[in-house]
Amino acid sequence: MTLKDMHYISLIAEEKSITKAAAILFVAQPALSQCVQKVERELGIPVFIRTASGVTLTAEGQRFLEFVHRTLHEEQQMKKEIEDIRHAQRGVVKLGFTGAQAACVLPHFLPRFKECCPLIDIVLEEAPSDKIEEMLVSGAIDAAILHPPVLSSGLECFELIHDRMVVVPRSNSDYRSFIVRKPGEDKPYLDIHFLEKEPVALTQARQRSRMATEQIFAKAGIIPQVRQVSRNLSTLDALAQVDYATVILPERQISAALREREYFLIEDEYSVPFGFWAALMQGNYVPLAARRVIEFLKEEFNLTDR
Repeated sequence: MTLKDMHYISLIAEEKSITKAAAILFVAQPALSQCVQKVERELGIPVFIRTASGVTLTAEGQRFLEFVHRTLHEEQQMKKEIEDIRHAQRGVVKLGFTGAQAACVLPHFLPRFKECCPLIDIVLEEAPSDKIEEMLVSGAIDAAILHPPVLSSGLECFELIHDRMVVVPRSNSDYRSFIVRKPGEDKPYLDIHFLEKEPVALTQARQRSRMATEQIFAKAGIIPQVRQVSRNLSTLDALAQVDYATVILPERQISAALREREYFLIEDEYSVPFGFWAALMQGNYVPLAARRVIEFLKEEFNLTDR
């Protein structure tokens, strides 16, 4: 049994179909079926159950797949270590990020890193936070920039940028009677209970901004009146601009148009931070190039924000 066989078995299990896996691999379906049969003969067990709609793992096959994943993970780590030995000053780093970070982090970080480390190439992988965490755990990427909360165990994280959630009320709503001004604060606060009878727009469930907003509501004991659900913070920003609904947004990601209007801080007892964290998978081999990216991020953002 070869590593290639293991890669094939892993993809078949993921796709639940030999036909789909063959199309992805650009391999003839009979050749892939023969690979499965060879592996099953060597193991002396059935790995897959064939059905009219595809294949499913047997109980023995599930146990074998766990071994395959561990083996392929070790292969990835070994290749990274060898690459470090061969090219100590060079490297390719796969960095995961979410779309919200494209404007807030990457323009400040990538050009300066390229000047500092011209022989290290960064390959960007954009995906939702859940997917980025999965890719980090599986070893598909070397490092990630995430929004809290981080849901996967075994990740080593540190904060790059500290941000706060703020309320942008509809300009035609009765928010002025809820304004609270505090000495020495750069922005006024808004009594969070204003939101009890106010229509709000939120991002989708399991998005990190939605989780932060739900924590704010839970702390205040508020059941929100949800008027609109969107998958993008930029859409919430646009809805606030036309007074469609009140929104809660990360302060750093508010558009220039909204900054010209009033927006308000949330009392500390209800507030939930929403910043940017860098993350690595604990226990994985971290290539020298990836370590250099992480150290650069620490220097760049920690010093900049202080």
